[in-house]
Amino acid sequence: MKKGEGMMSEQRPEHWDSMYDSGEYLQRWDYTYPSQELVSFIATGLLPTDAMALDVGCGAGREAIFLAQQGFNVTGIDMSEKAIAIAKSRAVEQGVNVDFHCGNVLKMSEDNHSFDFVNDRGCFHLIGSEDRPYYVKEMVRVLKPGGRILLRGCREKPTWDNSFVPVTLNVIQEFFNPFFSSGPVLPLQMISNAAGVGLDGNLVVLQRRD
Repeated sequence: MKKGEGMMSEQRPEHWDSMYDSGEYLQRWDYTYPSQELVSFIATGLLPTDAMALDVGCGAGREAIFLAQQGFNVTGIDMSEKAIAIAKSRAVEQGVNVDFHCGNVLKMSEDNHSFDFVNDRGCFHLIGSEDRPYYVKEMVRVLKPGGRILLRGCREKPTWDNSFVPVTLNVIQEFFNPFFSSGPVLPLQMISNAAGVGLDGNLVVLQRRD
């Protein structure tokens, strides 16, 4: 498997499909509402009313659907066909249009400079160091100059899942400079629907340089 064409943390789509088939995703990372950090970011008014938004690793589509409900033009990509099927069904239930489709964030089909905003909740932290430059290259390619990324990922490798790769200040400086300016890297709790299930995470807002 070539670098830049691989799967996140060498996990293939069937790995994720099985979690959506079993319902495990509901206890691990899905939730009944959009994350409060995304709601807060949208509340700042930094995005134009007709913004083009991309949700990478969109899973079952909760945050992409929220973005569409705010009037944005939204694309959601995930490597799991099962996740995309659930996301499409949820969008129909909510009466919004989202372009959900399967894709690899390391090699996307989206057009150059086509997005104002990228939402990443737990996608980048599944990409190993050897492939992270390809992620950044794709973000630079699909974002318009001045476009932003809301990036959240684990603060340190959790004991219960060795596939996570932490998102830290050093990581942001190593991989995103000089293509992006960044705000502070701030701690947060990444939560799910399951009681007592959470992940110590970090959040940072990145802006593509002109």
